[in-house]
Formats: sequence, C-alpha cells, structure tokens
Amino acid sequence: MFKYLKAIRKKIYINKLRKNGNVRLPVNLTIGEFCMISSSTNEGITIGENFQLSDFAQLLSWNGSIIIGSHCSINSFSKIVSLDRITLGNNVVIASYVSILDHDHDIAFMNDPVLFRQKYKTAQIQIGNNVWIGDKVTILKGVTIGDNVVVAANSVVTKNLPSNTVAGGIPAKVLKQINM
Repeated sequence: MFKYLKAIRKKIYINKLRKNGNVRLPVNLTIGEFCMISSSTNEGITIGENFQLSDFAQLLSWNGSIIIGSHCSINSFSKIVSLDRITLGNNVVIASYVSILDHDHDIAFMNDPVLFRQKYKTAQIQIGNNVWIGDKVTILKGVTIGDNVVVAANSVVTKNLPSNTVAGGIPAKVLKQINM
C-alpha cells in the first residue's frame, strides 16, 4: 500500500511540473524519491528523451536556464544550479554527489548595519555529448567540456576540457587523450 501511495505522489508531482510552463519534460523519464526540480524563469528547464534523475537530486534554475539532451542520467545527491545557462549534450552520465554551478558568490563587506551584501558572478557552462562525470566532481562557472570526455571522481573543473580526453585532479587537467 505504501509503495502505491508513493507512486501516486510521484505521478502528481510530474504532472504539476508538466503543467508549469517553466519546466519541459519528456514522456519517458524516471524521477527518484525526494528530487527537486524548480525554475523561476520562462527559459526554465528543458529535458530531452530517456532522462533519469535519481533520489535526492536537484535541478534548480534561478533566473537562468538548464538544457539537458537525450539519454542523460543524474545520480543521487547531485545538483545542477543555474543563474545563467547550463547546457548538457546527449548521453551525459553524472555520478553521485556532483555539483554543477554556473555562479560564484561575490561578497562585499560594508560598514553599514548589514554585514555583507551578497551578489553573484555568473558564466555559462557547456557540457558536450558522451560525457561521464565521476563521483563528487564540482564543475564551476564558465567551463566548456568537449565531447567524449571522462572526468575522474573528486575533481574540480575550473577550466575548459577539450574533446576526447580523460581529466582529473584539483584543479582538473587533461590526464590522457582518447583515440577515437
């Protein structure tokens, strides 16, 4: 009975998202438990066919847009947060605990009663086709990742990664070329 109620709750959530013009979902998608998909803009979130979002994952578009290609999966506890624009190509696999953020906090300390005023610096992120992003990777603003790239677990991507490479480290650098 409990599984049946969970399934109904999930269908209601997906139907609400489909009615919201800011989130465009394909017919064939899988959404895990306790996921969050939210958009505050008209550009919002667009998701391609055969999409999988695992438990506790988040897609948040605050004044930005997220575009996800076909045959992509985002695993548990990963988050994509956009204040500008984040684009994922086709066949992108994102492992658990990955963070993709197209913004940094820009904090200025003031002498007035407010201790600090928080602003953001943003830059678009572009991830190509056939990309595998390992566990606990962080991808920061302004990065372009080419096609056919593997990003090793625990890496921090601060600069562009060319196509047909394996990259890793803090900060991430090209470790190996892939012959295609």
